[in-house]
Amino acid sequence: MAPRPDNIPLRRRNTTDAGSPAPEEASRPQQRTLQDEHDRIRRFKIVSVLIGLLAILMLIALVSYTQRDEANAQLTMRDMIGVIRGDDALRVRFETTYNWLGLLGAVVAHWMYTSTVGIWSIAIPVLMLFWAWDLFRFQRITPLLTRRSIATFSVIVTLSAFLGTMQLVELTNWLPRESCGAIGQFLAGVTTQFIGRVGSAIVWIVALGFVSVFGFEIDLSSLGLKTKGLLGKIEWRRSNRNNSSLDSARDDGYDENDGYDLEDEDENEVETEPTIVPPIRRRIQRPVLDVDDVDEEPATILPRPKPETLRTESSIPAEGKQLSSSVKILRPTKNDAPREVPPEPSPADEEPPSVDLTDLQKRLQELHPKKDISLFEESDGSLDSARDDASLDSARDDASLDPPFGRTGSALDDTPLDSARDDVSSIVKRPLVVTVQDTLFPVEPEMQLSNATLYDEEIAYKPPTIGLLVDVKDEAAVDDKELEANARTLQEKLETFRVRIENLTVTPGPVVTQYEFVPASGIKVSQIESLADDIALALKAQGVRIIAPIPGKGTVGIEIPNQHPSIVRFSSIIKSPKYHNPDIKLPLAMGKTVIGEVFCADLTKMPHLLIAGATGKGKSVGINTIIASLLYRMHPRDLKFVIIDPKRVEMNLYAALRDHFLAISPDIDETIVTSPQNAVTVLKALVEEMQQRFSILAAAGQRNISDYNQKVRDGKIKDKGGIRHRPMPFIVVIIDELADLMMTASKEVEEPICRLAQLARAVGIHCIVATQRPSVDVVTGLIKANFPARIAYQCSSRIDSRTILDGTGAEHLIGNGDMLFAPGNTPIPIRMQNAFISTEETEALCEWIGGQKGYSTPYMLPSVNKRGGGMGGGSSDRDALFEDAARIFIQLQQASTSTLQRRLKVGYARAARIVDELEMAGIVGPPDGSRGRPVLLQSESELEAYL
Repeated sequence: MAPRPDNIPLRRRNTTDAGSPAPEEASRPQQRTLQDEHDRIRRFKIVSVLIGLLAILMLIALVSYTQRDEANAQLTMRDMIGVIRGDDALRVRFETTYNWLGLLGAVVAHWMYTSTVGIWSIAIPVLMLFWAWDLFRFQRITPLLTRRSIATFSVIVTLSAFLGTMQLVELTNWLPRESCGAIGQFLAGVTTQFIGRVGSAIVWIVALGFVSVFGFEIDLSSLGLKTKGLLGKIEWRRSNRNNSSLDSARDDGYDENDGYDLEDEDENEVETEPTIVPPIRRRIQRPVLDVDDVDEEPATILPRPKPETLRTESSIPAEGKQLSSSVKILRPTKNDAPREVPPEPSPADEEPPSVDLTDLQKRLQELHPKKDISLFEESDGSLDSARDDASLDSARDDASLDPPFGRTGSALDDTPLDSARDDVSSIVKRPLVVTVQDTLFPVEPEMQLSNATLYDEEIAYKPPTIGLLVDVKDEAAVDDKELEANARTLQEKLETFRVRIENLTVTPGPVVTQYEFVPASGIKVSQIESLADDIALALKAQGVRIIAPIPGKGTVGIEIPNQHPSIVRFSSIIKSPKYHNPDIKLPLAMGKTVIGEVFCADLTKMPHLLIAGATGKGKSVGINTIIASLLYRMHPRDLKFVIIDPKRVEMNLYAALRDHFLAISPDIDETIVTSPQNAVTVLKALVEEMQQRFSILAAAGQRNISDYNQKVRDGKIKDKGGIRHRPMPFIVVIIDELADLMMTASKEVEEPICRLAQLARAVGIHCIVATQRPSVDVVTGLIKANFPARIAYQCSSRIDSRTILDGTGAEHLIGNGDMLFAPGNTPIPIRMQNAFISTEETEALCEWIGGQKGYSTPYMLPSVNKRGGGMGGGSSDRDALFEDAARIFIQLQQASTSTLQRRLKVGYARAARIVDELEMAGIVGPPDGSRGRPVLLQSESELEAYL
């Protein structure tokens, strides 16, 4: 039988079940923590007020010091007790004291002026005021004030010692004792005994300048510029003051109603002597706008046109407890359809600007009256004619830009020079041909690109289609109730710690939602940053990240993961107009930001990328996304990959791209490099490729690969001297696991990677290095310094996050592609969700490209073994101890540099060079980590036969 309502026991609000603490009891530790914090702050403020009061009293005593109080200030402790007892003699002293703080102020001021650093001790109470202010505001003394205080003490001690030295010089012995104090006299006496008065003065002057510059971080160059600017202003004001009389004389001829009296001005011009005008540079005058044609209506400021709306706003009322500030939810609009990007017009398709040759010749003749200029002479192929053609091309460009030099309607019809005009038009329309000149560096035939014939080969390549990828489904939007509940919980938690916020805005993303607000006045940003763990605990969320403040805004952002995240498909990124931006040369489809916007980056602007993250957090998927985004935009003639995969299983499917997108080394038999020895060989081959490209660019007089390729395609760079100029493709080097290579051959791997990262950007070689162990022995200082762009997936500790990003944050990520991207030019990394491409999609993409007919041979990198054999194969180039070293290694069957140092008694540099020569000759093998080099010959008879 169900109990009646009257029989149901009622529980009071303060009663709970047995074993469960009451809410008041649970909140007591938190209240005690808050109370202790408030008590600590109150104690600091009381101490700061006392320090400030003491500093003010000391400052008053020092300012009101006078030498007439010297006799009254020499009191002992017994005399001070006598003042308290009412001694008449001491009372007379008190009445005859001139210090504003009486006898005690005179005693303190006299002691500080005579027993410390003299009059410079007045800086001590000033510093105490700054200390009190820091303690009152921050409850601590800031590091900046600490450095400034130490620098101030050093300066006043050095200055007092210098003035103490000056007191010992006869010319300046009139300086009083208060100018340096007892400390200054002591330091001056010590230095004077050792190096004399002059040496002591020089030492203290140099010390004073040194302490001032380095203590206060004075920039001498900027100080010199400011001084020069100040002197220039003084000179300018002096010249204006001298010309004031001339200006007043000119003002006498000005009438307020009618302006200047032109008749008087004409008479003055007749009477006065002609003024000599300084020569100026000739400039082509632009058409001057007639002032009478200007409309006299006032200018109106047109409103800025609103851009295409990327977000839709909806205001959500709060349920339950009313939020103190309105919450706005900004959602990105669905705009996945790619916009049609119009193709860029090629230079060959553009019509050359029409030029009125008659007006052009007249204009050039006016600019150069001393030269006989004719635009209708045939070119005879000489150097002078080539220069004339170049001048005509430049003149044609100027004519296309200047309206006065354009076509004048019937000007060409009136001229009878039709045949000559046709000849000249052929001259003017002729493209500028850059002839490859002989450079200071001889370009050997072997330094030319070995793939020059490959560029002449054409293939019928069809780019991959969107149908190979999984179609994008409508992403499930985050429930408004969830956003509203999180916003209410966030605000309540912040108010618990007395942090009031305003203008709360919620922007949901695919995986993370950003809560953006403005702190109330008086709230410190550091106070909000310290509440990350408390907010994560209140919201029961993992990976809460606080951005305080958001760069470019006066707001604070809190990123909170969604309870039901959605997948960001790779197909949704490549459909975006941002991916098809023609200004991006090597597009990387990174993913979507926390506010749901598509993010694409350009690898050429990075120019190298370092990726790190724990195992299983999305690093391999991110590399596949990068490769796929390049394959969808680039043609095989414009891009090549060098893939190094020590794990042997992650990148094997890209071997199908061998004849299309891969670059291989002829010295190894692997398409996808897996062994550390082959990885070292490939990296050395890339360095050799970089050197060859630099030689070709230097011979062509170009600065980077983009300009070189463009001019080669336009026909502006011709083959000369046996050099075949062809467009060079970009090369992207991908290393999937750097830690394994660094463990086996750290020095051999680090050196070529650093050289490529430092120099290879201009020649189109870019590196993407990934590792799952971002420790300092793997990501060394040299590698880290040359990789400004970095991606961090979820890391296992704060130390790994600091190693990869130079800051914390990666340890709070939630995995599954959640990453922080630091492009190198922003102070705070950008959080985004990496685009996901499955293994099936990657296999379909590789099968689509691999099933097409590729080039007859893959792109071959230079052979380092052939170059090494040429350097060390000849007996004339070998070291004198070459044979002795080879015999020692064959006898020991172990090769190392230290062994040669001990046996042959040579230095390290020579021993290392001999070992390199033995490796090039094929007697010893490459280094194998800590186990040394293997010896390839087994007996001395084999060595004799080889020699």
